[in-house]
Amino acid sequence: MYTTLHKSEKGWAMSTTVGVREFRQGLAEFIDQTEPVTITRHGQTVGLFIPVHRDRKADIAAYAEAAQKANALLEEWGTSEDEVVTEFDALRREDRQAEQST
Repeated sequence: MYTTLHKSEKGWAMSTTVGVREFRQGLAEFIDQTEPVTITRHGQTVGLFIPVHRDRKADIAAYAEAAQKANALLEEWGTSEDEVVTEFDALRREDRQAEQST
């Protein structure tokens, strides 16, 4: 493994180069990195791994917003989560029975 410094659109950036075997063995560590990893086989570049780091706060905010919308719909429909689950289970049972009878 070796690290190089290269010019990117955002300025200077680090890049790590590793062989395929080393990449496989260290995948968990490479996932946690922030810089791209160039993967080589017999000295030839065969791939580029770019770790993606999601914004957990934005994800949590999106889930919270979706939950609020779902709760508002349930309230608008005058139903509860339990009633929706019961209806879903009944429909799924009907589908299974229809599949078994064919």
